[in-house]
Amino acid sequence: MTVNIRAVETGNQATPLDPIKLYHTMLTARLTNDLLKTRKTQGHYPFYIGCAGHESMAAVVAALTDDDWLALYYRDLAAWLQRTGDIYGPLREAYSRTTGPMAAGRNMPSHYSSPQFRILPGFSEVAGHCPFAGGFGFAAKWHHSHEIVLCTTGDGGAATNDFHVLLRLAGIHQLPVLMVVEDNNWAITTTGMQWAGSLIEWAKGGRVHAEEVDGSDVIATFETTQRLVSHIRAGNGPALLHLHLGLLDPHSSSTDIRSYRKKEEIDLTAATKDPVKNFGRWLVEHAHLQDADLMRIRKEIRTELERVEQEVLGEPEPTSDRVLDHVITIPEWRENIPRGTKRQMTMLGAINEALVELAQRDPAFFVYGQDVGSPKGGVFGATASLVTQIPGRAISSPLNEQIIIGIVAGAGMYDKKARCAEIQFVDYHQSAAQTLRLAARIAYQTCGKWQTPLLIRTKSGSGGGGPISSGGAGGGAYGHSNAGEQWFTCVPGMITVCPATPFDAKGLLLEAARSQSPVVFLERGRLYRSEPPKDSDGITIPTMAQYWQVPEGYYTLPIGKARRVRIGAETSSLAIIAWGTMVLEACTAAMNRVKREGGSIQIVDLRTLMPFDQTAITAAIKEANRVIVVTEETDHTNFGRHIHSWIVQHCFYDLDCTPAFISAVAAPAAPYNAVEETAFFPTAQTIEEKIDVLLAE
Repeated sequence: MTVNIRAVETGNQATPLDPIKLYHTMLTARLTNDLLKTRKTQGHYPFYIGCAGHESMAAVVAALTDDDWLALYYRDLAAWLQRTGDIYGPLREAYSRTTGPMAAGRNMPSHYSSPQFRILPGFSEVAGHCPFAGGFGFAAKWHHSHEIVLCTTGDGGAATNDFHVLLRLAGIHQLPVLMVVEDNNWAITTTGMQWAGSLIEWAKGGRVHAEEVDGSDVIATFETTQRLVSHIRAGNGPALLHLHLGLLDPHSSSTDIRSYRKKEEIDLTAATKDPVKNFGRWLVEHAHLQDADLMRIRKEIRTELERVEQEVLGEPEPTSDRVLDHVITIPEWRENIPRGTKRQMTMLGAINEALVELAQRDPAFFVYGQDVGSPKGGVFGATASLVTQIPGRAISSPLNEQIIIGIVAGAGMYDKKARCAEIQFVDYHQSAAQTLRLAARIAYQTCGKWQTPLLIRTKSGSGGGGPISSGGAGGGAYGHSNAGEQWFTCVPGMITVCPATPFDAKGLLLEAARSQSPVVFLERGRLYRSEPPKDSDGITIPTMAQYWQVPEGYYTLPIGKARRVRIGAETSSLAIIAWGTMVLEACTAAMNRVKREGGSIQIVDLRTLMPFDQTAITAAIKEANRVIVVTEETDHTNFGRHIHSWIVQHCFYDLDCTPAFISAVAAPAAPYNAVEETAFFPTAQTIEEKIDVLLAE
């Protein structure tokens, strides 16, 4: 066999292949793997996952350039070493040292990550990194870069929704992505059953060029990867490499390989599918090395690893005082007084304006979602102005929420600028729930080495036409009516915003785009076209009407700060904590009570649900000594219950009576018919009745 030791001369060039150096890297990976397995068995740390048999991934990375991005899975130690040359890193992470380059000792070992070396964060969730890799590829193509994104997973990973998301979006958008399925035929402890038919034909059916190769043949692996890299760099779209390997280790240090594999199969794999031994023999047969050289190199690497291990053992370990570091990043707000002409505007109009403003300020900004690029501007028309004024920035997606989130999250990680994902209805986000949770976790698990700016807009709550008190039932029903905050406010690292007025919607949306943490922007469907709240006599409440006057141009409002609205001129005798549509219902109820009985009631419009404004809530309760929490969520464990509980815990001695709680009824979602939907949600009348009870105590 001959080897083409030069890189393909197309576009960016990889470094010419040095077969001896490649062997050194692969053997280093094997010996590091053996050392770490031994130390785990000796009880030095709780977990390790082996990679013996997957060392030919070093040859795959050798066919790329240092400008290309890597999204690696947990058996890719050889790929890490080929890219970084860092033998300290895997030991530092195994021993949980703060010097660890991947997670500073915060994550389990074998989760490769490095902005410096262009390695995306890896996850324990099998193939969880795949949607993010697709977003990176999308951003690279957007910027007309020559970069390729390599994304690897195992045969089990190829069966996941995450991998299929990558395969589909890469094919649809013809992205510069090389997918490698490292097929060792053992997905955890199960052989086969990961797909039917040929993985190659599956890929080709989705406009992805695909080849397969024996991964125990290192030179064939390198040359096949060269062809695929050449295909991608020539602008011919994505490619898939089905890499057949043999896993020489158990699934992880928690698994006994003999409990699920026969001795004969284990022995045969070791004898025929060991890429390190096979490549060593090839080097001797082709006169690159002699047998004595193989032994010498092995001894030198072992000596070096023992030296490095001793050095790592002397490095600092994490301390408990950092446990809350890098959970969430709230943008530092700089006060900016809106100077543009104010016009009466709906919330939908304000959102349209904000998206155009963001696109004008950032040529890389786009909105990605179902039908957002149509002339209508999506199902609700939120991108209509963007489509008309800046063509190409509202991009219609496939009907797959995980694709939407993956594209936008990965693109944001690429250059630390938030893009906007539109999810038509909040209920539908759940197919992307894992990708969302991972996006919120990335900064924490990498100890701040990576951030994931991501803006998710979604219609939440029922129907349209304003609050039920003034607009009647909306007819949203199941799949279209969930409030949704309970799905996001419980995710550490995620910001949740729910505006009640057009003024807030525009200012908070513009500020949310500055965040380096993911932001979910809940847009209540009832408020898209609603007018300012009115009392029972049909008179607009002037305190709130001003927030339907929206300035032209750019302005922002602070994330994490509530607004306190006072109905009546006196010191308030009751505080109502609300957000979204319930702010309008609460204002109507408060105005009705004040007009009838006098006094003053204060509404705390949270605006940001997580992190919420604890100071504003506390101050309102200290003044009023009575409080109602009102939410349109169903009456189960929800965000509203969390606020109620927080008040009891932190404001108990400022209360004159038990805090009241109002929510939707304990049913799955709002029914379609008007009678039941009206009974399902709280209204101004519901709130007013509770006010009367509380103030009578």
